[in-house]
Amino acid sequence: MARYSQISVIKERILAAIFLGIVPGFSLENSQIGGYDELYQLFDYNRLRAELTLEHEDSSNLSARLIVDNETYYKNDPGSLVNRTSIYRAYMEYSGAKHLWLVGKQRIPLGVGRFWNPIDVFNPIDIEAIETDQRPGTNSIRYEYAMSELSNIDVTVADGKGAIRVKGYLGFADVALVGEWDEDQDRDIIGWEIEGELANSGIELRSEGGSFHNRQSGQRHTEFIVGTEYGFENSLVLMGEYHYLDVPRRDELGVLASFQPAMLWTCSLMTVTDLDDGSGFVSPVIEYSLSDEMTLSGGAFVYHGAESSSYGQGGDHFYVRWFVHF
Repeated sequence: MARYSQISVIKERILAAIFLGIVPGFSLENSQIGGYDELYQLFDYNRLRAELTLEHEDSSNLSARLIVDNETYYKNDPGSLVNRTSIYRAYMEYSGAKHLWLVGKQRIPLGVGRFWNPIDVFNPIDIEAIETDQRPGTNSIRYEYAMSELSNIDVTVADGKGAIRVKGYLGFADVALVGEWDEDQDRDIIGWEIEGELANSGIELRSEGGSFHNRQSGQRHTEFIVGTEYGFENSLVLMGEYHYLDVPRRDELGVLASFQPAMLWTCSLMTVTDLDDGSGFVSPVIEYSLSDEMTLSGGAFVYHGAESSSYGQGGDHFYVRWFVHF
């Protein structure tokens, strides 16, 4: 009995030493988006996000992160109110000199596109979303090994999906070769990523794409993007991206111009056009920084072109977004 008590005391001391060294971090965010579209007429979306991070003062290589969202969405045609709580991110991370492990629900950094990213089988960009940076997480295991200071290999395995990427700097750009499998779409992908600066001119060039193999039909198709970006001294930034898909054929062009007319103001205008039928949309946005942690913005998606277009299934919509970080 005495020996059992000694063991229990030792366990308690070990656990206390571990947990006493944990350094927690906590923050809150709130996004409020209200607006009008032709499908639901008036709508209102509210997201309260709580983020918890845990680190240990004696093990800086280890950390854990949990992000929980409470979302409320209202639309008045038909009138409905939906509330749900979900996990946006939940993973543990080990970051060493050469090894990186992430296990849990995470965002997989795959692709270099700003408008489209065809090789991202996990959570690709939705160019028609109000918040394009909000990307659903994937329950997965990701491992990265640094072969040198400028090259690495990473492997990601998820439920029915996976990717292997070898990436390095070749003197003019970061270049990566990517192999993927996607059981949901029953396909395999051999792709690439390229991102670099044109001859020290400040002009950024990038491309991603690949050869997509359909397992059922045995056929292959090609899809890729080519993009560029340049920032002028007066805060004007121009960005363009071309998207090509051969089966079914699609040629698309996206252009974004952003400008800061004053210190707290940002204005941007994005256009996306299907070069085959001329359909597409225009999206202007004006944003004002109320403080370091609070912004107010307003924008719209105005669609044009063919009725059979894949754009604008909900019709034109207008919105106002308020964001605050606590």
